[in-house]
Amino acid sequence: MEIALQAQAEGETLVVLRDAGGALYLDEEEFTKLRLRLPQVQYHEHAGRRYYPLSAIRGCTVAIDEVRQRAVISAPARAFETTTLAASERQHPPVSPASPGAFFNYQLSAQNIQGTRIEGGYGELGVFAGAGVFTSSGIARDDAGSQGFIRLDTTFTRDFPDQLETLNVGDAISDPGSWGNAEHFAGIRFSRNFALRPDLLTTPLISTTGTATVPSTVDVFVNNQLVSSNQVQAGPFVIDRLPTVTGTDAVNVVVTDALGRQQVVSQSFYTGSTLLARDLTQYSVDLGRVRDDYGLASDHYGPVLGEASYRRGITDDFTLEGHAEYLSGNAHAAGVNAVIGVAKFATVNATLAYGGGDGSGAGLLSGVGIEHHGLSTNFLASTSWASRGFAQVGEPADPDMRVRQRSILQAGRAMGRRSSVSIAYVWQSYRASPAQQTLGVTDSLSLGSVGALNLTVSRTQTAAAPGAAAQASTSAYLIFTHSLGGRTSVTATAVAASGDGAPQNEMIAGLSESPPAGPGAGYRLSVSTAGNYDADWHQQTHYGDVEVEAARNQGIDGKSLQLSGAVTWLDGVFTASRTVNGSFAVVDVAGLPDVPVYVENQPVAHTDDSGKALLYNLRPYEANHISIEPEDLPLDTVINTTSTLVAPPFRSGVVARFPVERIRSGTFKLVTEDGNPVPVGAVVTLLGATFPVVLDGMVYVTGFDHGTAAEASWPGNHCSFRLAAPSEDIPQPDMGTVVCRRVPLQPQVPR
Repeated sequence: MEIALQAQAEGETLVVLRDAGGALYLDEEEFTKLRLRLPQVQYHEHAGRRYYPLSAIRGCTVAIDEVRQRAVISAPARAFETTTLAASERQHPPVSPASPGAFFNYQLSAQNIQGTRIEGGYGELGVFAGAGVFTSSGIARDDAGSQGFIRLDTTFTRDFPDQLETLNVGDAISDPGSWGNAEHFAGIRFSRNFALRPDLLTTPLISTTGTATVPSTVDVFVNNQLVSSNQVQAGPFVIDRLPTVTGTDAVNVVVTDALGRQQVVSQSFYTGSTLLARDLTQYSVDLGRVRDDYGLASDHYGPVLGEASYRRGITDDFTLEGHAEYLSGNAHAAGVNAVIGVAKFATVNATLAYGGGDGSGAGLLSGVGIEHHGLSTNFLASTSWASRGFAQVGEPADPDMRVRQRSILQAGRAMGRRSSVSIAYVWQSYRASPAQQTLGVTDSLSLGSVGALNLTVSRTQTAAAPGAAAQASTSAYLIFTHSLGGRTSVTATAVAASGDGAPQNEMIAGLSESPPAGPGAGYRLSVSTAGNYDADWHQQTHYGDVEVEAARNQGIDGKSLQLSGAVTWLDGVFTASRTVNGSFAVVDVAGLPDVPVYVENQPVAHTDDSGKALLYNLRPYEANHISIEPEDLPLDTVINTTSTLVAPPFRSGVVARFPVERIRSGTFKLVTEDGNPVPVGAVVTLLGATFPVVLDGMVYVTGFDHGTAAEASWPGNHCSFRLAAPSEDIPQPDMGTVVCRRVPLQPQVPR
């Protein structure tokens, strides 16, 4: 019989069994082919095969057309196997190999503050190749006759993109985990680095389910944004690996069948930034010596530091972390942190650590917190407490200044479409120092085309210490901002404050224009009722930046001049540019000068006289789309591709070459010896290529750059001619009239 599902137009011819009552039995393999769940009943064996009755499926009906030998099976959606689909994933581009090269960033500054001159410079050298990148930075100062050079950071970095791992040898920042303190040290750092795969989603991905009674289209919306569209067969379906954002979101699943009927299923979910996806791991190991007096001395090293951290997503709602740290002769600690997703509403984290050192015994650190991010409401509440004997790396050397308890409360609420209110409260107590607390409230109001209004009020209070009174200060800032279009805006600020260390009361008016992304200028002007002012001019060019500033604050006048930029060496060429903070590339357009080069369809550079352009601050390990426009090329060129994708390594350079080929072309009028145009349809043969003759004997040819012999032929005729060398100054010259001299046809010899 022809078996069709759910009244499909076409079915499939299958061998079926039929009992005396007319009921149909299908082979168990045919159930799989039709995606029907196998009924849990006794089978009937025939010819060594197992057959099951369709009537055993609850809710299933069979309509048989005896004349056409056709059976239409109608079954409820639950009778079908589940269809599992994955939402489309972001593509990870292959990493472009780094070409050997180097860069040098510099910043020169001169200041005059109340008649005192201060001059200085900053430099950073980077050398890179396929093995990695080596960087070293330092500063030089001339401060009131005191001169000197101080080394800052020297590091070799090797990335392993396939394993998502990074090795740092030299100066680095340690991984503090969720409850430690970061330390600047010199040594070795090995870590799992998710930045090597910007496309990787490290937080748990969501999935959604539904049921289609007939083949349908399923569209999935996250926060009213379409994120997936798939075709599904009848039955239950699961769509997983849906992209999302941190916080509480809503998922709407719209199922549309062939007749346009729709059903909508809604569900909510919650994911937090501190949760790792199931089975995803993150780790780091740090070993070296602490950098002391960083920025003041080049080679002051402290005690040996050792740290290790490991995080793993046990489930999508449970992430566990372990962290241990050791500082020679000072402190050591180890502990765990757990993050749990609760009721699709929030994440709860808990910390427990044990540590001590410096002869003061040992103790415990404990903490708990809850965090929620929603479409209109978010809040964070956490508290941590350390016993007297607890010590960890990075705490103040004086035990009395170490934090005993810290509590944080933050909350925010959107008040309609134009306003939002947030509050923040922090309270800290110390072992033997006065406790401190700070409360801040912010209200932001959008006034549409008029501008925006922001009010911030804060109060800081320090408890009384033995022999000293309590201290408190209150400040309020009311800021109005109005956009003048483009990059220009005006601001008006009112400051009111009182108490110890509070800012002075004043009114400030400001006008600013931010610099563009590329070459251009920006400025900042402000003046206050307290006699303070600030005037700043920032000029950006392809070769560097210049910034000039003059200011007065609390009666102190100052002026400064700053020059910054970079010099790069890549593909055998030195290039001056703005400061290189990211990765970069040299684009080679086959020696063609003044060709615009585009990044993400935005013009960013022109090729120089050698046909090369430098693109700085590209995104490392991401696909950077580089292109040129064919209409920007000379007429005598041919290009096979006008765009390319590069994914350069971290702070390294790559070369992107566009295969442009120069082809000389020209036009001329071809005539016979009697002066008549060669007829339309004749074929000209030049250097193995053929070109047609059009009206009035006109011919367009390409591919020659010197005097060249050619031929023309048409029925019953054959002639030859020679083209003179084309002019070097004209890309497509008109070579005038060319005479084609008749060549006698060779008689054919009969066989």
